[in-house]
Amino acid sequence: MTGTSVLHQSLLLAQKDDPPKHPQLNIIRLKEQECLSLLKRCNNMEPFKQVHAQLLKWDLFSNSFSATNLVATCALSDWGSMDYACSIFRQIDDPGAFQFNTLIRGLVKDIQFEEALFLYVDMVERGVEPDKFTYPGLLKACAHLHGLEE
Repeated sequence: MTGTSVLHQSLLLAQKDDPPKHPQLNIIRLKEQECLSLLKRCNNMEPFKQVHAQLLKWDLFSNSFSATNLVATCALSDWGSMDYACSIFRQIDDPGAFQFNTLIRGLVKDIQFEEALFLYVDMVERGVEPDKFTYPGLLKACAHLHGLEE
């Protein structure tokens, strides 16, 4: 198997050892893994938007794992865009605590402290239970807002 990609090798091994019962599902998983691998290599918004477009084209955006990775990459990367991350977040049908926490962290990182608090209120109003990862971002936002008032 020399000269083939790791992804291609794993596909060949999977086919050899255990014939897929649902070949279409395996192709979808491979496409998703490929996009997420490309997402990790993005270093600015241009390639990021191309990966986002591929996920939409292959109808993989509805997978919360893919959408979560898009939000996290865009919100937390030095080159990301909070506006773009928020637009992706709004397209997630039923965001959970992890998605909310990620966006709250991104807003705090982007010095949008009030927006982070408003997002927390939205989180609670939607019935999403805050967890131990929610509060550090909120405390940081509150501390910065208090510092601005003085």
